[in-house]
Amino acid sequence: MEDVSTLVGRMYEAFPYPPPSYDLERSVADGGFQVGDPTFWTPMLWPEGRPRERLNILVAGCGTTQAAWFAFTNRTSDVVGLDLSEESLTHERYLQDKHALSNLRLFKGDLREADKIGALFDLVICTGVLHHMASPDEGMRALANAMQPNAALACMLYAATRRTGVYMMQDVFRRLDVKADEDGIAFVRRTLASLPDWHFVQQYLKEATELRHDAAIADTFLHPQDRAYTVPQVLDLVESSGLHFQGWFQNSVYYPEGMPWLTPELAEHVAKLPAREQWAAMEMISPALSTHYFFARKSAAAQISFDRPDALHPRHRPGIRQSGPGQYGRTGRAFTLSAEEAARFDRADGSRSIEELGDTKGLFERLWKQGHVTISLR
Repeated sequence: MEDVSTLVGRMYEAFPYPPPSYDLERSVADGGFQVGDPTFWTPMLWPEGRPRERLNILVAGCGTTQAAWFAFTNRTSDVVGLDLSEESLTHERYLQDKHALSNLRLFKGDLREADKIGALFDLVICTGVLHHMASPDEGMRALANAMQPNAALACMLYAATRRTGVYMMQDVFRRLDVKADEDGIAFVRRTLASLPDWHFVQQYLKEATELRHDAAIADTFLHPQDRAYTVPQVLDLVESSGLHFQGWFQNSVYYPEGMPWLTPELAEHVAKLPAREQWAAMEMISPALSTHYFFARKSAAAQISFDRPDALHPRHRPGIRQSGPGQYGRTGRAFTLSAEEAARFDRADGSRSIEELGDTKGLFERLWKQGHVTISLR
């Protein structure tokens, strides 16, 4: 029997995923970004400050575009891309040539061998990969072994709740021996279109716009290996590998402050729980997540404690826009501040502490939990 890595590599040779970008300059100009890119997200990776200017970055399971993207937006850093699929690496090389990315090196291989590349990394990016391994624990340990002592990991794993219907249909297609080929994908599309509105997969289908691509259909419904994680399982995977959990990319879905439709009674009860229990409870109260994006550290994670307002320096999360007095928003999320709150928020540029901004009512803790600010430690 062929091992899982062989099967996964073969599928991505036939259906490179994600659908490739052909012009990184245009993609970035159009507002595209990569989770974990230190160009935008340094406070989430290293709240205490970037360890050095020239970073060694590993993109483990880089697919068609991701390694080249990091090299493009981080030209003063060195980037290594690692992937099982030669077809995906071929497109990475196209982008490397197109954008003159002399800071990019590409390797074909299994991320279980990441620590054998010959370097330790300051930043490891691994999004959408570990859950396709026969042993994600083994993969996470390999990534940990490839990290410098002060390194950060940006990771994405499938989330369990929203993908319930996906796994139901995966089971059906597996029993029917549907292949990841042109005929199989056409059959999957016809089958999904025939399902009633009450089927568990329908909510996923409504929001998964990438399914217009055949590669996304194959990746979602015909993949030879994947699994999903609850919040406690994410934390266990990280910590059993010797890493330290740093935080979520999108706080708003893990804290009650981020869900304005919660009743005050329920929000109050959840907010009294320890943070990890809040995260687990919110995942079940609002099962909208199809993925968990999070950060981890090789050494002890930098803790953000609102008991020290003099040490916390908030800044607007990238993408925040103001539409009127006290009216703000970012993709999919609008929020309103009083005149007093807006005056403090407008001055939050990372240079002033919460104490210096005069926050006495927990404004920035609330905005952090809603995902509207990032916070640096000084």
